[in-house]
Amino acid sequence: MEIQSEQAFEYLIQQLAQIPPNIGRHSLVALRYAHLYMPDVVSRFWQTRTSGTPIADLSDEHYTVFYDAAWELARIGVLRPGRVAPRNMDTANDFGDHWSITKFGFEWLEKASLRPFLDMSRMSQVLAGFVPQFGAGFGQRAVEAVRTYRTTNYLASCSMAGAAAESILLAAAIAKSGDEAKTLKMYESSGGRARVTTYVTGQATSSVQRKFVAALHILHYWRDDAAHGQQTTISEVEAYSAISELLRLAQFVSDQWADLTR
Repeated sequence: MEIQSEQAFEYLIQQLAQIPPNIGRHSLVALRYAHLYMPDVVSRFWQTRTSGTPIADLSDEHYTVFYDAAWELARIGVLRPGRVAPRNMDTANDFGDHWSITKFGFEWLEKASLRPFLDMSRMSQVLAGFVPQFGAGFGQRAVEAVRTYRTTNYLASCSMAGAAAESILLAAAIAKSGDEAKTLKMYESSGGRARVTTYVTGQATSSVQRKFVAALHILHYWRDDAAHGQQTTISEVEAYSAISELLRLAQFVSDQWADLTR
C-alpha cells in the first residue's frame, strides 16, 4: 500500500496542529522531548491503514515519504530538526527522528484546519509539464507561484501567477509570429498587451476567442493589481484561486494551441 506525498504532508500537519505552543514539560517527556517523533507518527499512520501491522514490518518506503514531508515543513520554517531544547547533546544521534515546531510554525499551524489543501509538489509537476510548450520563463514563474503559496507569501504567489500567465500569452504570440523580438516589441509598446491578445486570437473561432480572453483575466488582475506598490489584503483564498486559474489557462491554451497559433 502506497501513499502520495500530499497525504503524508497533510497527516503531519494534522498531528502537529494538535500540539499547543505552551505544551508542558511532562507532555514533552512523553514525546521524547520533541514535538514530533517520526517513528511513532509513522507507526500510528500505518496501523490505522494496515489492520494493525507492527512497525517492525514496515519497509523504508513506508517511512521515506514522511521524512520528505517533514523536511519540506522544515524548509518553509514550520519545523526544525532536533529536540525542543537540545542542550548538552554532544552528538546528534537522533537527528532525523526528532522534530520541533518553530515560533513561526505555531503561527502557521494555527490556521492549518482552515487551510485549503493544495499539494504543492504535485501542482508544480503538473505546471512543469507545460514548460516545453510555454518555455522556461513560464516554468520558473509557475513554480515560484506554487512555492510562495506554501510559505504563506500570498501576495508573491499571486504576482508570480500573473507573471506566468503573461509568459503563456507571449509564448503563443511568438509561436504564431515566429519572431520573438518583434513580438516582444509589440508587447512592450503602448497598449501592447491588448494588441498581442488580439493578434493571438485573430484567426481563432469566436468561441475560442471568448474563452481565451476570459481565462486571461488572471493576467489582467494579478499581474497588474497584485504587483502594484499599494498595501494589499490578498489572502490565501486569492492565492489559491490565482494558481487554480493559472492551471486552467495553461490547459486551455495547450488544448487550443493549433487554433491560437495558426
